Amino acid sequence: MAQRLPRGRRGGEPVGMVTGDSRPDYFVFSVDPSSVPPLYDYVYVETVETPPGADAPVKVKVLAQIRAVRRLAVGVTPEHPWPVLRNLSLPRGSDTVVATARVLGYKWRGRIYLPRRAPPVGSWVYLAPDDLLVEFYSVEPSRRLHVGSLISRPHVPAYLDVEGVKRHVAIIAATGAGKTWASVVLIEELLKKGATIVVLDPHGEYVAMKRSAHKLGPGFEHAVRVVKARRDQEGDIQYKVSIAEMSAEELATIAGVPSKATRIRAAIAGAKRVARWVAEAAGDRARWLGLRGLVRLLQAAVDAVEVTRLQGGGLDRFAQNLLRGIARQVAREDISEAVRSLHKLEQIAAIDEGLARGIRRLWLALGKDPTPGYDAIRYLEELRRIGVYGVKPVPLDALLEPGTVTVVNLAGLRAEVQDHVAYNIMQRVFRARLRYARGLEGESYPYPVVLVVEEAHRFMPPPAKRLTRSREIAATIASEGRKFGVFMVAITQRPSRIDPDVLSQLQGQIILRIVNPRDQEAVRDSSEQVSQDLLDNLPGLNTGEAVVVGPLAPSPLMLRLRDRVLDYSGGDLSLVEAWAATRQDQRLVEEMRSEALKKLNRLLGMDYRDLAEALAALTRVDFDRDTVERGLRILVRGEAWASYNSVTSTVYGEARIAGKTYEVNVNLADSTFSCSCGAETRPCSHVAAVLIRAVLDEVMAREAETAANNLWGDYL
Repeated sequence: MAQRLPRGRRGGEPVGMVTGDSRPDYFVFSVDPSSVPPLYDYVYVETVETPPGADAPVKVKVLAQIRAVRRLAVGVTPEHPWPVLRNLSLPRGSDTVVATARVLGYKWRGRIYLPRRAPPVGSWVYLAPDDLLVEFYSVEPSRRLHVGSLISRPHVPAYLDVEGVKRHVAIIAATGAGKTWASVVLIEELLKKGATIVVLDPHGEYVAMKRSAHKLGPGFEHAVRVVKARRDQEGDIQYKVSIAEMSAEELATIAGVPSKATRIRAAIAGAKRVARWVAEAAGDRARWLGLRGLVRLLQAAVDAVEVTRLQGGGLDRFAQNLLRGIARQVAREDISEAVRSLHKLEQIAAIDEGLARGIRRLWLALGKDPTPGYDAIRYLEELRRIGVYGVKPVPLDALLEPGTVTVVNLAGLRAEVQDHVAYNIMQRVFRARLRYARGLEGESYPYPVVLVVEEAHRFMPPPAKRLTRSREIAATIASEGRKFGVFMVAITQRPSRIDPDVLSQLQGQIILRIVNPRDQEAVRDSSEQVSQDLLDNLPGLNTGEAVVVGPLAPSPLMLRLRDRVLDYSGGDLSLVEAWAATRQDQRLVEEMRSEALKKLNRLLGMDYRDLAEALAALTRVDFDRDTVERGLRILVRGEAWASYNSVTSTVYGEARIAGKTYEVNVNLADSTFSCSCGAETRPCSHVAAVLIRAVLDEVMAREAETAANNLWGDYL
């Protein structure tokens, strides 16, 4: 029998009566079994209250949300034996339906108030009509953020209050429950208000928003830009952090030097001290104060140690050799300039204790064994390859622009580097707003900024668990940011791993499904508005359903997120599609292998049955089968291009895979090769990919085969 449509949506008959426990904040009522409202739907009771500012008591409609529904058997119990139950004929409707409703409040003169009186037992309970809900949850049009609809009423829009962002926001959900979906919807709405937004993106999930920005409508085509933290990532510009004023300990930690590697750290500290005075003497900050300059200086120090040890000298001799080596680098090929530079450095060393201390530090670190110097060079070179650390920082206007979301792509960086870049950005934004608010000189920005921190537990864990640089500035922003117009949106699936002091400051919370009990406790402890019954219902939320508490909403709000417009790449992959693609890739590899071998045999005039052997015959360089296999997969999953210079007998080109590009040169005349990946002793997969591409595209003329026969006839 179909359940009849409740008329309460239109303000009709009651759906129940208060019959159980009744308090100002909740009540229990018996439900008409023919009109049972679903969980999370809304009802109201009429009571008498004296609202603030009223002269006398008035009748008001107190809105409540159903948080529990139970059916109680009448006349039978679970203890009845089955043979008895089997022969019973229970009429439909012989059970009792009992619901518990959490009181949300009543609206009076545009504001929501909580009642002071409990609904009297015997009060009729009505299903709340849509227009009552629209009015109860209304937000001024200029402040609305349209994020979805009420969870039980798809025709009633759900709005957040943009002014609630000033108290900071936490988006909390288990993996796959829709936290990134919620953040993208929030970003879309903030963009429509003209907000300045910076997203710290550890996995590169938000980069895809740039390609879909035009979907937001005219004027939003360039509303998303991407700043990359690695030079080999996708992005519009490269973010730069200045190391000029960075401490040596900070630099060593970022570079990944173990805390117990004291001699390596001492070498870096000494080089950093010396670099400052060398830059002053040379008048060239860009050349000496960056990572490349520190590497040059460390190399000069290692060379000076080696020479000094051969000469049997000590600190003074080392200092002389070091300054001579630096002077030669400063002047490069100009001997007279080198002499002047050496003289100037010696003068500075004689009177400046800072330079002298730096030289002594290098000698103490490397004098007995220069190996720590080589290790320090290796660490700094690895850091330099990332591309984010330089002498001058990227201008702030590359990050901040009204009506624009800047995605900082941190994917592929070590945790220490991610933390440091995030700290640098948050600190710069906070200081820029503080300077503007107080009229101070220096880097400033005139508009409020929203900082969106994805995977927030990475950057702001409890100090007892792990120390990060980001936590301190995040705590400062959470406690003081609203005064200066810096607002934080922290997104996490593990609220229990966020510093409680920070989490408690994020007063606006968008909570999706949470299953982990520790995370539920962290949410309850961080917000006074999350009641136990609401917490108990969190595991039952579907994907895209959320509870909103705090200043973001007029009253605790349960909603279903609307469809997002901007794309992101954080969804779960399909195993069926992924494994089907794997089989397709393998078929393409086999087809490409066969075609390349056929064309290469025709080029060489031979009949090789293995592609690795044929490539070795062409280049006179050994190729193993695994390398060739990986090269074929680069051609299938990435791309490569190749060209051939018949004058020099050189194949050159590029291989691109996983967003990284590698430059390749192979000289067929002298059997040499190079690749920007650093391969030296054996050809890498990038070399194989470019050569196979050259063979497939038949870019090598017939004279390549002739030249090969003339040069290596015996080998072929």
